Amino acid sequence: MNEKKHIKLIGADLDGTLLNDDKQLCDGAAATIAKAKAQGVQLVPVTGRPLKGIPSCIRELKEIDYYICSNGAQIIDAKTGKSLYSFTIDNARCRQIITALRALDCRFEPFTDGVGYAEPDVYEYYKRTFTGTPLADYVFSSRKVTDSIEALYAEPTRTADEFFVNCADKAVRDELIRAMNAIGNLQYCLLGDRFAEITNRGTDKGEALAVLCRHLNIDISETMAFGDGENDLLLLEKAGVAVAMGNAFPSIKEKAAVIADTNNHNGVCNIIETLLD
Repeated sequence: MNEKKHIKLIGADLDGTLLNDDKQLCDGAAATIAKAKAQGVQLVPVTGRPLKGIPSCIRELKEIDYYICSNGAQIIDAKTGKSLYSFTIDNARCRQIITALRALDCRFEPFTDGVGYAEPDVYEYYKRTFTGTPLADYVFSSRKVTDSIEALYAEPTRTADEFFVNCADKAVRDELIRAMNAIGNLQYCLLGDRFAEITNRGTDKGEALAVLCRHLNIDISETMAFGDGENDLLLLEKAGVAVAMGNAFPSIKEKAAVIADTNNHNGVCNIIETLLD
């Protein structure tokens, strides 16, 4: 690979990318990440998960110094847990979003303070849906139950990293998009036919990667990024070298300079090894 000596920072999505389908690192991945750090190449998880959703297999890697969480709304110091960068939805618009979502046939939860807040009916839905699945640990470690989201946002200083919305169908999601456009200064990542992630306009994984590069005095051309899903597109567009997973959506592969093996076959670390001595 021609980029071998240029890469100083690697941004890697977690689900479907650095993590296999069991939500674990593949065998040998931890050793490769340690080897890369020793050679001056650091890996940064770049995820839609909130801080509390970072799995233990990632938290245990002492070589990781930063997390980019909530689709770029937060850059977190992995050693202290403190936010270095925050680009959140202000309280007034949070309350407007909540009002709009109540009028639609959908489940939703805001993410703030490193967790997602779910009302009891939503949490019960998660229990029915995810108990006994590979996603169970993530879902239940990263959620708190609240009796009222409105009451949560009655506190005027509370903001949101994002809102995750599960619509009844595509028609409802189309209504959601119109409602969010009416509120203004928001953007959304659409997942499948029913899901949407709502964030502050300008919040994305790629912009957060650029902010972290400036913080570390690394040129963005000296980065590589890995992803598999639609919320990774701006990350791949921003990075110096874009790598799509073998299991990535076709639209992601079209934007990539390199196609890795799948997440179940250590695709990320196989590529990292090509950069190392």
